[in-house]
Amino acid sequence: MDNSSQIFSQIDQQLSAWVDAHREELIEKTQRLLEVPSVKGDPAPGAPFGAETRRALDVALGFAAEHGLTIKNLDGYAGHAEWAAEGVPAGAEIVGVLAHVDVVPAGDGWKHPPFGAEIADGKIYARGAIDDKGPAMAGLFGMLAVKECGVPLARRLRWILGADEESGFGCVKHYFAHEEMPATGFTPDGIFPLVHAEKGIANITLTRPAPPEGERVHLVSLSGGRRANMVPDSAEAVLRQDNAPWAAMRARLDGVVGVRTEQLSGERLRVTAKGISAHGSTPEEGQNAVVLLCDALLLLDHTEDQVEMIQHIRNWGRDTTGGTLGIAGADDVAGPLTSNLGIAELNKETLTLTFNVRYPVTWDAAAVRARLKPQLDATRFVLKEITDQPPLYVPVDDPLVGTLLSVYRAETGDQTRPKTIGGGTYARAMAHGVAFGPDFPGTPGCAHQADECWPVEQLILAAKIYAKAIARLANG
Repeated sequence: MDNSSQIFSQIDQQLSAWVDAHREELIEKTQRLLEVPSVKGDPAPGAPFGAETRRALDVALGFAAEHGLTIKNLDGYAGHAEWAAEGVPAGAEIVGVLAHVDVVPAGDGWKHPPFGAEIADGKIYARGAIDDKGPAMAGLFGMLAVKECGVPLARRLRWILGADEESGFGCVKHYFAHEEMPATGFTPDGIFPLVHAEKGIANITLTRPAPPEGERVHLVSLSGGRRANMVPDSAEAVLRQDNAPWAAMRARLDGVVGVRTEQLSGERLRVTAKGISAHGSTPEEGQNAVVLLCDALLLLDHTEDQVEMIQHIRNWGRDTTGGTLGIAGADDVAGPLTSNLGIAELNKETLTLTFNVRYPVTWDAAAVRARLKPQLDATRFVLKEITDQPPLYVPVDDPLVGTLLSVYRAETGDQTRPKTIGGGTYARAMAHGVAFGPDFPGTPGCAHQADECWPVEQLILAAKIYAKAIARLANG
């Protein structure tokens, strides 16, 4: 063992001991942050993403200030907590840990209160427990361990928090327009051992005119999904027909698993479907309620135009490879494209569909658009908009990857290779960064799902891993 290894071995022991000594504080403050229902809301002065995301930002930065870090809030968009060891110059490079305090809507089907932060069976249950408030707190306490243990450093440390990660990165776009970019760093918003490649993310919005009403069953409205990057867990349609045999229709629809009906009037019927939510990057792990609803609707007698429209919704939504949209494909780095029908909305004038597409790292949005066009040209649908987040790719032989991988392996003994994902993390907002945890291999993913949770022991372990990684990255 060389002298450097001996020094870090001693430092690692000190860092682990500090985290263990502050275990209860870490758990309690994580719970307090999780109790804030920081779903994106209406903008207000100083709160561009809503009052609750601003409150979560203030609460989190307040925790850092209690431990002597210098904090800054950028008008509710984002904020940071910074610390520099003695002797580190003011203009030294920054090691950044980027996390977010906003969360997706809670949705239905919870057994534990989504913002109760209850601990049961050794797990903290709350929206944001694993995505991303729990890991954010692990990152903060990892940084605090480095500070309090007096680890010699050559770089500044900065804990950066955004308030709009789930809805397009508007937070960090604003942040980095006004603040210095870290030289290197990570986001605790992926999986262990680390993520070195992230697929591109395109939100594709398609529209077509609503079918005119005829003498058959008319689809008055349809709605499903809250966010493009979530598999819809509920969907609803309203049907209308004069003198319809509703009893027979309801018997047919109520026989479909997950589908229920409700008579609204003599002429109208509400049909609802319940699915299973999942992250938009892994739509195959969910059950799309919009697709289930369309399966049921196609059992009824609609006009030809309505049947064609419903079939397109169903077929495009069911095929999570993008094949029916004409955009399927893959590369050798990150694998195949995925497609999630995240939002469907039909009113009396227009049907709007929004797909969350994760495309290969060797593609760009123009390639997706080119593949989509022939499919749309054969329908009444038109492309309204594509919003794009380009892919991330850091080679596995990059020093950042090597450093983080060595820390993780030393702490866990796990030799799993670096991963690629379809999810989009703050790593792609950095000049040089990757996603590092928090999901450990073998742990079922629960982000964006009912009863989202994180084992308490994994929270503690992640804080130790982050402390040791930060110490090495900031050592120069």
